[in-house]
Amino acid sequence: MKPALDPAVTRIVGRAARRLRLDRALRMAVRAAVWMLIALVAATAAGTVVPVSAVSPWIAVMAALAAALVAAGVILLTRSDLVAAARTLDLVLHLDERASTAVELGLAARAPTALGPRVIADAAAHLHVVDLRQAIPLRFPKTTWWAPALVALLALWPALVGGLALPGTPAHRAQQVIRREGARLEQFAKTLQARARADRLPLTRRRAPQLRDLGVRLQQERVDRASALARITELSRQLESARQQIDQRLDETGRPPSSPALPSELLRRQALQRQIKQLQELTSRLRQDTSTVSKDVLDRLAAITQEGEATQPAQVRQQLQQARQQLDRGETGAAGESLSQALRMLEGMETLMADREGLESAREELEQSRTAIASGAPGPRASEQGESPPDQAQEPAGPGGREIASQPGAESAPPEGPREGSTAGTGRVDDRLGPPTPRLQAERTPQRVHGVQGEGEVSTSEVIGAGRPGTARTLPQAVSPALVARVDRALERAHIPAQYRALVRRYFERLAQLK
Repeated sequence: MKPALDPAVTRIVGRAARRLRLDRALRMAVRAAVWMLIALVAATAAGTVVPVSAVSPWIAVMAALAAALVAAGVILLTRSDLVAAARTLDLVLHLDERASTAVELGLAARAPTALGPRVIADAAAHLHVVDLRQAIPLRFPKTTWWAPALVALLALWPALVGGLALPGTPAHRAQQVIRREGARLEQFAKTLQARARADRLPLTRRRAPQLRDLGVRLQQERVDRASALARITELSRQLESARQQIDQRLDETGRPPSSPALPSELLRRQALQRQIKQLQELTSRLRQDTSTVSKDVLDRLAAITQEGEATQPAQVRQQLQQARQQLDRGETGAAGESLSQALRMLEGMETLMADREGLESAREELEQSRTAIASGAPGPRASEQGESPPDQAQEPAGPGGREIASQPGAESAPPEGPREGSTAGTGRVDDRLGPPTPRLQAERTPQRVHGVQGEGEVSTSEVIGAGRPGTARTLPQAVSPALVARVDRALERAHIPAQYRALVRRYFERLAQLK
């Protein structure tokens, strides 16, 4: 007959099995988290050889927690072994295998001995007074402190070791590309800022220092590929936001719904510049001669109005039409005010378009740098220049700058760089010139300024240079023995070696003999 297992033994051994399983799950969770953090630290350290980004501490913590939960879940989902738990209790509580024997007898298919009930009762009596919290305590393993240490190492890695790369490795070559692109962005930002200052472009002038600072930081700071791409993307997003604001302001001024492609924008800006120049000439003519209105002024105003139908906002066209009507009525002053107001609108619109062009060119430069850094190869301009250092890189073109191409029929391309513009071009100007500016009616009166003759005594002196003998200012005197003795005492107090003291003594004795 099979002996029945005591319920107290089953309950205590089952609790011990669950406690052992929980302790094992805790240990495996800590071990999995530590190994995950070690792997992430190794991946971060590999950034000194290959261009990989450092692992964020928050990502490392989440990955370690996920690994710990998976490991603990696998252990907790396994079935408890009562025999193994009973053997652990025998070993910890020194029960002389009473618990394991009782569990084996209770789980056996048939009773191997007739003393089974007594063995089970004896085990129940010993297990009844057992405190499982003391017998099987839940403790963290000794390697638990590795987890916060590794997380702290990942947090301090960007400040201590971030950006370092071993020479000759792919990471070092990626850093060279980053520095080269930083130098190119800095040069482009200087050109962009100079152009914005000359053309009075407020938005471009405000964004150019940010582009220059980004280029300087990419050259001076230890930046890895991921950090450089993040900074470039952030600045590109800001430039795109500023460009969208300009587009919104242009739409508010009544920009016609034309194609937003770049060539049409360039042609439209050139047309605006030509109209601004023509309006300035008309305004100046009306201010000079307010008595009569010539037919040429009306014709030119009509031509400007007709030419700008596709590019001028509705408000500008309204002002030009109003000025034309006022000129027909002979109101020259009112027509000049209307033309001035239309001119201010066109100048503001041209400034916005120039700002948009500058921001767009800056964004294109950032996109080229981002592509070059992401691919690990220099940009198109850097490839043409070769592996030249950053200080010898050519200055990039400003916004709106285009490479000068040789025109059909021309013998050679015009010179570029410092000699640009030194030779005559092959283009032609379609603008009609206005009347010549009248000369000032004034006579030139030559004047001659007479000086004053110098007075007083003239004296010369010779400056004695180094290495040239001069006249002594003191008389030679003999050196007394007291001076020699005083020098000896001074040398002795200064702990000068004896051979040097003898040399100095002979010098002064020889000097005394010569005097």
